[in-house]
Amino acid sequence: MTDFRSLRMLDKFRGVFRTFGIDYPAMRAIVGLKLTMDERRVPVVFSQTKLKEGNQFLKSLGLYVLYGLVTIPFLFFGDSLMLQMGLIFGIAMFMIMTSLIADFSSVLLDVRDRVLLAAAPVDDRTLNAAKLVHITIYMLLIAGALLGIPSIVMLAVKGPVFFVLFLVLLVFLLLLIISLTAITYMAMLRLFDGERLKDLINYVQILLSVGIFAGYQVLIRSFEFVGVSVEYAFHWWHLLLPPLWFAAPFEWLLGGNASTPLLVLSAAAVLVPVLAISLYIRKMPQFEQNLQKLLSETRGGRKPRAFLMTFWETILCRDKEERASFRFSWLLMKRERDFKLKVYPALGIGFIAPFLFLYISLQDSTLADLADSQMYYMLYFGFLIIASLTMMLSYSGNFKGAWVFEVLPVRHSSLVKRGTLKASLAQLFLPVYVLQAILFGVLFGWRIVPDLLSILIAALLYAVICYGAGSKGMMPFSRPIGEALQSGTAKQILFMLLIGVFVVPHILAAQLPYGSSVYLLLITAACWIGWRVMLPVKN
Repeated sequence: MTDFRSLRMLDKFRGVFRTFGIDYPAMRAIVGLKLTMDERRVPVVFSQTKLKEGNQFLKSLGLYVLYGLVTIPFLFFGDSLMLQMGLIFGIAMFMIMTSLIADFSSVLLDVRDRVLLAAAPVDDRTLNAAKLVHITIYMLLIAGALLGIPSIVMLAVKGPVFFVLFLVLLVFLLLLIISLTAITYMAMLRLFDGERLKDLINYVQILLSVGIFAGYQVLIRSFEFVGVSVEYAFHWWHLLLPPLWFAAPFEWLLGGNASTPLLVLSAAAVLVPVLAISLYIRKMPQFEQNLQKLLSETRGGRKPRAFLMTFWETILCRDKEERASFRFSWLLMKRERDFKLKVYPALGIGFIAPFLFLYISLQDSTLADLADSQMYYMLYFGFLIIASLTMMLSYSGNFKGAWVFEVLPVRHSSLVKRGTLKASLAQLFLPVYVLQAILFGVLFGWRIVPDLLSILIAALLYAVICYGAGSKGMMPFSRPIGEALQSGTAKQILFMLLIGVFVVPHILAAQLPYGSSVYLLLITAACWIGWRVMLPVKN
């Protein structure tokens, strides 16, 4: 087994572990085994590479270095330390927490070591310490890659005191991220079990991703821009924004602002992480016991009714082969967690993005001004859902079952693809769009109904173009989900640019008398033709 450098550094603190009654040699061996096994795992952030040899995690750190370069300009952004460090800690928290959610939730929720070591003379305290050390090593590596170069720039530009303060607060940030994620899972483990628990964990991962994305706008709106200067004005809800906690000590200690709100935020930056990690360590034995619920494969309650599936299947599919594909795809997308983890964050982001832009516009206008505007075209941002969704329809965690397509008596593969695309739109895109349309209708009035219908029809045309062009040579759910991003980045960029082809004609048509109604007829005809061209069915 490889003698990792991180383990050699850990040896210097063996006395600390022994003080807490931890069997250090056993813990070191367990952590070393975990690190060796992790060499074979491909991180989500690095899954687009086709080269799978070597330690993929260490290679992925190069991408975090590039991401970290984005934070350097914020060190010179404005004259407010609160703004500068709030943005930097916000980006750091977003990147590190999403990495923990995407790549290390399986480590937090791992039950294999307890099963494998059940007969070994290793106590729970040592096992729990090994898990915490394992996660901490990776979080430190990610933080070092992400903020290593920016911290050097801080040392050169801001001075050694600024640099040391940043490193200290970064440690508290990592403690907060690890403990809050673990405590969230801990609470869920107490309330649920089996398959339902696994589903809820999946949704928590998705909601955290979407929540962090939305938090950017809330964070930037915490500051008031007056001319070329920036002023910070405290509001009670700033206590709910951790990046501002960690920015406050800079404004207090280095900026000379000793106001009570900043002292409270600074105290939160230290006390909350310490209390959270203490709670996690104290409750870790109980947490480990509750993890055994993940071994349960039973699903309680009644079998859910397939009313919506039957309803949409009857309306959207006329061919029996297409209906079979529709049912199969509907059920698979509903049950497969890997698919949901890839697609659902895009659903959430696509849903809130139009409202975030409305929120930004309301800073300089009133609701009456908004109702008379053309901001409803922001609904086209919902097409981001379709771009992500259609790309993922060819991939699955259970891709080995795709041999069934080779033996089924299907007249044409387009029938299978049609059923899959219709199921994905009916199950995932349509509910999001209908809710958006209702809310936008309330805001803008009945005048936008033709535009809402036009955007919906344009979405159907956009979907078939994306799926038809992106799935050539691939049957639905027939490729490993780990390869989903190998060629997906370029495709998604092209698909995003394609959205403009729908937005610009719509805006121009709306300037003409009866233009919206005429555009609705034209886009409907284009959609009818597009489905027959992109997914043709030969009799």
